[in-house]
Amino acid sequence: MEKKKDLRQSLLAKCVALLLVFTAGAGAVLGTFAVTLISSGYGVANEFQDDPMGKEALNRAMIDAVYYVRAVNGSYSSYYYQTELERAGGFAALVYEGESAGGTPLGGWGEVPENYMCRLEKTVKTGDTEYYTVVGYLTNIYPNGSNFSIRYGIYNTLHSLSFSATMLLTVILYIVALAALTFLFCAAGHKAGREGISLNWQDRVPLDLYLCLACLLFCLAILPAMVAMDGMPMALEIAICCLSALGCTAIALATLLTLVTRFKKGKWWRNTICWRLCRWTARTWKRFWRALTELVSILPMTWRVILAALGCLGFQSVMVLLFFVFDGSLLIFLVTVLLDMVLLAGAAWLTIQLQRVRDMGSALAAGDLEAQLDTEKMYFDVKHHAEDLNAIGVGMNKAVEQRLKSERLKTELITNVSHDIKTPLTSIVNYVDLLKKEDLSPAAGEYVAVLDRQANRLRKLTEDLVEASKASTGNMAVNLEPIVVNEIIHQAIGDYDEKLAAGKLDVIVNTYEGNVMALADGRLLWRVLDNLLSNVCKYAMAGTRVYVDLSARDGKVLLSMKNISRDPLNVSADELMERFVRGDASRHTEGSGLGLNIARSLMDLMGGGFSLSVDGDLFKAELTLRA
Repeated sequence: MEKKKDLRQSLLAKCVALLLVFTAGAGAVLGTFAVTLISSGYGVANEFQDDPMGKEALNRAMIDAVYYVRAVNGSYSSYYYQTELERAGGFAALVYEGESAGGTPLGGWGEVPENYMCRLEKTVKTGDTEYYTVVGYLTNIYPNGSNFSIRYGIYNTLHSLSFSATMLLTVILYIVALAALTFLFCAAGHKAGREGISLNWQDRVPLDLYLCLACLLFCLAILPAMVAMDGMPMALEIAICCLSALGCTAIALATLLTLVTRFKKGKWWRNTICWRLCRWTARTWKRFWRALTELVSILPMTWRVILAALGCLGFQSVMVLLFFVFDGSLLIFLVTVLLDMVLLAGAAWLTIQLQRVRDMGSALAAGDLEAQLDTEKMYFDVKHHAEDLNAIGVGMNKAVEQRLKSERLKTELITNVSHDIKTPLTSIVNYVDLLKKEDLSPAAGEYVAVLDRQANRLRKLTEDLVEASKASTGNMAVNLEPIVVNEIIHQAIGDYDEKLAAGKLDVIVNTYEGNVMALADGRLLWRVLDNLLSNVCKYAMAGTRVYVDLSARDGKVLLSMKNISRDPLNVSADELMERFVRGDASRHTEGSGLGLNIARSLMDLMGGGFSLSVDGDLFKAELTLRA
């Protein structure tokens, strides 16, 4: 389908519209001028000399004749009046001093014609008592270009016009001119073969420069019309005024069209010298401010504060000196007070920010990892510190979430594996028990004993894994109640009498305050002591003593167990409390490496504390309970 032609892009349509604007506009202006003159009574009289168009010219010419005759008789310059009378071709006059009847003319202008169209008589006063009588004669023939010739032509034209028809035609011409002008505004910026708004050379000139040049050209165009008002023939005046009006109209139309095009294109303010100057100033200021900021940021904060304080104090000192120099000027005093208020506000603002940063640090120290500071309006040094604290909080929060996720996955893995191992292990233990009841050969009996021992060891490991998982996740019932710690200690040691004796270990229990009460779960505390004593039996050096000390201090119950390690302790105390870590690197003793980790988790569940310390071969475990 053929694309419909857009008239806005047609050069011919634009030229026709431009021609219509000038022709219809000129016709509308002339029509307005004609309607106005007819409404004012011009061109209505039957005779030219009776019409205001002729009366005004005759009246002016008769007055000029009086002043011309006076100038000639007074021997001073009459050039101006002579020029005016020359423009009034077809007119002659006789000037009488006083009354004209029976007097001798004082002078005159031109030769009185034998045949004239009209004769007029006018009295002209030139002073309080001095007056002249002018007798004017107007012929039927006017020189071309004279005032009377042009006015007579205008009179004949107006006299021949119909008022209603002239008004209707003027309205139509205005409508045509406005329609053509509207089309030019719509077509402004559109060019053939191009989409959107296209700029021409005048549209690319900076707008403020263009407007200045347009104003200058407009003044130059109107200047000839203003000069033509003085001493030129009327025909030449009209011609010059028309050319000036044409030039002014062209300049105004070009200015309006470029304004419309720029507004259509958008962001017209960017193509101005003022905008470019402001943008250059802003960019220069930004560069200067950035350089100054970078220079200041190199200095330590202490020096920046000192320099700022010195600058403010120096300025205040100058203001105080000016205050005394100008005899206590109120303005200088107010400026000094205002500066003090600004310093006070700045100090308060900085203090508030530092307080917020300190509160943020306290919140992080208290474990509130979600705490965040709004750093948008902070001083840049404090802002950097606050952003670091925010980053620390976010990083710690991520680390904690990652650690919890890792622990959860580890716990789930342990629980699932332990559950999967438990079922086949139960079958192995049952079948081993059945084999033990059979009559087997000595060699087979030894094999069954090994199977029984290893199966029980695997079952113990599985139980430890499940218990460690429950203890670390808190998925274990805790019943806290006041218990006598001494009884739990003696019961646990009593259960390990045989193993302690086999290891040639002597347990010494020191309870300095007698029976000590603590808030704990007896079952879980016994399990903790069981794990500690089991470690003692496995790793303590034979023939040494094991010390168990119980005391109460500051609302806490303290229980410690010390022994001498049989093997060198090549791991730290913190590592010993991790899962699957054992004190002997060779792993020649039985054990899962979960006992101490389970003990710490159980103490945490009871709201107590558990710590280890290693000093050479001395191994010490310390328990803390609430009294």
